[in-house]
Amino acid sequence: MARQQRPVLLCLLLGCAAAWLLSSCFVGTPAPSSQRGSRLVSRVSAEYLERLGPKDSDVPFQSASATGASVDVTFKKRPFGILRYQPGQGGKGAMAMEIIPKSRYPGDPQGQAFSSGVKSGWVVKSINGQDVLNEDFHKIMDLLDDEVADPRFSKSTALALEKQGGRLAEPASEPLSVTFAEIPGYVYKGAELTQDGQDGFSR
Repeated sequence: MARQQRPVLLCLLLGCAAAWLLSSCFVGTPAPSSQRGSRLVSRVSAEYLERLGPKDSDVPFQSASATGASVDVTFKKRPFGILRYQPGQGGKGAMAMEIIPKSRYPGDPQGQAFSSGVKSGWVVKSINGQDVLNEDFHKIMDLLDDEVADPRFSKSTALALEKQGGRLAEPASEPLSVTFAEIPGYVYKGAELTQDGQDGFSR
């Protein structure tokens, strides 16, 4: 009787071992917390407009026209929750365009712009006291360093950065003090962002 049970027990043990090996092959290593909650920051402006290009609804503007009311905002960490910026005419200046319309949880970095009252159509006037109103758009993007990385563009971005000769500016130190200015009479015509099923936002 004991001899008959041994093959059955051996088969059970082999089956358990095979199941464990299969599960270890298909279960990936958990992502670091920086990737799960706050997402990664791209840390590069090269080919920004190829990744986050203009929309048909974008209204051309001149950064020098941002003579309206100014608002000071402090961003404690990156990213801020501004998903896209638009360059002004001649590639000068930067306008906040698509803003995540909520803060998902206390301290959500991507809810900072919304919680601070930043509006689509506001122009970046200064960063940590440095006047950037009429600065090169890509240099402003490097200073803000506010783009969420998209792995689909990692190779092309690296090639573009090498061709460009490196960054145009180092990221401004945190916390960032950013002053936005309004353009009198400007009306934002872009679509409002809506939340999708994956806790992201789509246009």
